[in-house]
Amino acid sequence: MSLSYSFKGRKVLVTGGGRGIGFTIAKKFYEDGAILYVIDKDQSLLDDVKSTMPNATTICLDLLNWDATRGEIMELGPLDHLVNNAGIGIASSIFDTTESDFDK
Repeated sequence: MSLSYSFKGRKVLVTGGGRGIGFTIAKKFYEDGAILYVIDKDQSLLDDVKSTMPNATTICLDLLNWDATRGEIMELGPLDHLVNNAGIGIASSIFDTTESDFDK
């Protein structure tokens, strides 16, 4: 049995979509016809997203800024799908990781 689902016309938000896995995920949604929103904190990466996916809406935003994030998300209206891909890597031992590091 195979599964088939179309994202055509569906509103999809991908966080951390400027590169890597997030970019690849965003591109798949875009190719399937989704109404795509991509958030990243690096404008130069979002410029690359726009050149590859010209109809995508890009939003330059640091998700650590809760008020700005809430405002941007509210402006988008209801979404059909969210890929919460944004994250950071901290190169330290788990024993050296602070609560502040973990919250990022």
